[in-house]
Amino acid sequence: MINVTLKDIVVRGWTSDFQELAPVDLPIVANTRVFLPALAEEIKKQSKFSKSVVEDRRKAMAAQHEEVHARWQADLKKRWDERPIAPPRLAWEIWEVLKKEDWLLVAGAFRGWPSRLWTWDKPGLFLGGYGGGGLGYGPAASVGASLPYRGTGKICVNLQRDGEMLYTPSALWTAANTGVPLLTVMTNNRVYYNDVEHQEKVAIHRGRPVENKLVGMEMAKPPVDFANLARTFSVHGEGPITEPEQIRPAVERAIKVIKEEKRPALVDVYMQMV
Repeated sequence: MINVTLKDIVVRGWTSDFQELAPVDLPIVANTRVFLPALAEEIKKQSKFSKSVVEDRRKAMAAQHEEVHARWQADLKKRWDERPIAPPRLAWEIWEVLKKEDWLLVAGAFRGWPSRLWTWDKPGLFLGGYGGGGLGYGPAASVGASLPYRGTGKICVNLQRDGEMLYTPSALWTAANTGVPLLTVMTNNRVYYNDVEHQEKVAIHRGRPVENKLVGMEMAKPPVDFANLARTFSVHGEGPITEPEQIRPAVERAIKVIKEEKRPALVDVYMQMV
């Protein structure tokens, strides 16, 4: 097992936010954008594998890839009309607009749905792992990551959790002040859901009522109007979006503002509590 990463550089002795390090046979500190082409070239030079072996391997991997993607597409189809909006539907609607643009996902893994449904065919499409444990990383990091792309035509995307946005909403002002090409899509489930998951596990472990897991966690009464919040910072705001068919037009309008008015934009989407 070989692990090629730059993450080892950010490990510090006073914190363990990198979690547990995976045991590997050969750790290599390198940029994968540089390493992988070099590795491919070296393998070609050595010519240790016959064309038939390479082709058989390619076919096997392609079949596995197609089977996995077929499952994900089936899940998307099954959940297409769900209300509130299902995560795969939201990810797909964003992709249908974004695939026409030069884009970069600067923050927000969105529970893996972009990885499943978007096309990742070249380096430089994802900034990297999440930090801060959901305590305000996304808004601030996405602004900083977008700064170098002003004037390039690239659309920087932040799939932003609502609870985390409330930790550092002033990042919206910084986004407007610096004019970054940032599209923030609120994956707004109106709850601190990660804490809900924790409280459910603790309740089960301690024999307490699981139905109390939402106590102190919901932000639904009243819900936060993130589109209006964005407007107060001079960021273009769309929403709240409550119907799936509203997502794509809203994202299109937001990107138009980013490209033509050189202003960041935010689209607030109400989705399922997941």
